Amino acid sequence: MDSPIKLAVVGVGWAGSRHTDAITELRASDDRIEIACFVDNDPEHLEETASKYGVLQTYPSLGDALVGPLIDAVDIATPHVLHESMAVTALDAGKHVIVEKPMAMNVDEATRMIEAADANGVRLFVAENQTYEPYIKFLQKVVESGEPLGQVTAASVASGFRPRGRYGYPGRRAWLAEPEFGGTGSWMLHGIHTLAGVRAVFGDVARVYVQEHKTPSFERRDLEGTMSALLTMASGVNVSVVQSPETRFRGNTGGYLVHGERGSIRATADSYELFVDGEDPTPRNYPESALSSYALEFKVFTDYIGGDDSVATTGVSERKTLAVIQAGAESTASGTAIDITERFGEL
Repeated sequence: MDSPIKLAVVGVGWAGSRHTDAITELRASDDRIEIACFVDNDPEHLEETASKYGVLQTYPSLGDALVGPLIDAVDIATPHVLHESMAVTALDAGKHVIVEKPMAMNVDEATRMIEAADANGVRLFVAENQTYEPYIKFLQKVVESGEPLGQVTAASVASGFRPRGRYGYPGRRAWLAEPEFGGTGSWMLHGIHTLAGVRAVFGDVARVYVQEHKTPSFERRDLEGTMSALLTMASGVNVSVVQSPETRFRGNTGGYLVHGERGSIRATADSYELFVDGEDPTPRNYPESALSSYALEFKVFTDYIGGDDSVATTGVSERKTLAVIQAGAESTASGTAIDITERFGEL
C-alpha cells in the first residue's frame, strides 16, 4: 500500500469511539490506516464526537460518505440489524469493510455479505477483539502445541455478569437489549465473544446442544437467561459453555478450565494456574502484547487488505461463530442438538 487506508467510521457511539481510540493507538507504531470521516445520524452527537477526536469530515449517512473517492474502507459500528444492509452497500461500492460483532443477525445475512465482498474483489473482516486477547492466544498455543497438557480431553468455559437492576443499557446503547431495534440477549451479544474465543482455541464446532434457565429474579422474560451449551468440536473434544446474564463470575470462578492428558489449566483474562505434576500452581501472567486487542483488530484488518489471507476473524471465519450462536438458539427452542453442517452446509 502506497498510502494509508482511509476509513469511514459509521456509528460513533461506544463501539465507534472505541475503534477510533484503537486506531489512534495503532498509528503510534503503524500508520497504514487512518480515519477519513465519521458518519452518524445524530447531528449533535456527531459534531461533538468529531470535535473530540479532531475528525474534520462528517456525513449524516453512509450513502453520503460513499460519494467520491475520499474513503477506501468502511467501519460499521451501528446497531446489529443494520450490519448486513450497510456492509453490502459499502462492498458493492468497492470498499473494504470491517464490521462489529455479531457480523449479522443470522447466517443467511452473513452469507450475503461474504458474497458481496467476493463479487466486488474487496475484503470483509469482523471486529472480534476476543480472538486477539493475550489469554486466548496463550490457550491457542497450549492446545496446538500439546504443551504442557498433552492432548486436550475436555474443557469448560463460563462467562457472564449480573447487572445492577434490570438487564439493559443506558442512553444511546439502550437498543443493545431491545429486540425490536436489533438488540439481543447475552447469548448473542456476549456469547458471540465467548464462542469466537472457543473457536480460536479449540477449532471449529461440529455439534451444538443448548438448554436455557431463568431465575425468578431475571426480569427480562423477552430475552434469554443462562444458556448452558455442550459443544462437540470437529476434533471430537467436548467443551461445555455457560453464558449467563444472571451470574457474575468473580475471581477465577469464570473463564476457561482446560483438561489434558497431563493435567489442567485454569485461565481467566488476567492470569492462569497450571495444575501439572511438578509445576507451581501459583497464578502466572501472560506474555505482554505491544498492542491492545482492539488495536490488533485494525492491524490485522490492514494486513488482510494487504493480501495476508492467514488472518483470523475474516467474514468467512466469523460466519462460523455466528452459526454456533444461531444453532444454539434453535437447539434451545427445539430441545434437540444441532449438527452445524447438516443445518448450514459447508461454511
